[in-house]
Amino acid sequence: MHEFGITSSIAETALRIASENGATKVLRVDLLIGQLTFLSVPQVRFAYEVLAKGTLLEGSELAIQEATGLVECQNCHHLREIRLPDDPDALTEPLPLFACPECSGKVVVVKGKECQITGMTFES
Repeated sequence: MHEFGITSSIAETALRIASENGATKVLRVDLLIGQLTFLSVPQVRFAYEVLAKGTLLEGSELAIQEATGLVECQNCHHLREIRLPDDPDALTEPLPLFACPECSGKVVVVKGKECQITGMTFES
């Protein structure tokens, strides 16, 4: 479960930001998670609640926005959105290698691997 380790880093970062801004309580943490991180949102929420206990984060809202994947062909620069099932654990086969539908060229991920705090609300 890599969600706990990643969420631990998110909580540490949020606590550092709160401390640097003289916060007495964190009310909300806005988080952007790309689908291609394969993070389970329910597991991130659970880990956040566990890690928040006894800290300035306890009782705060974790507002998660999910970003779909976007790939770009290195050859013709065609952009294509990649949509995964709502539950990545439901995938029964490995993901296919991504190839450009226009020219069959190699594609690179340009969006969907994000995992970042995009905003915070706190009391000071």
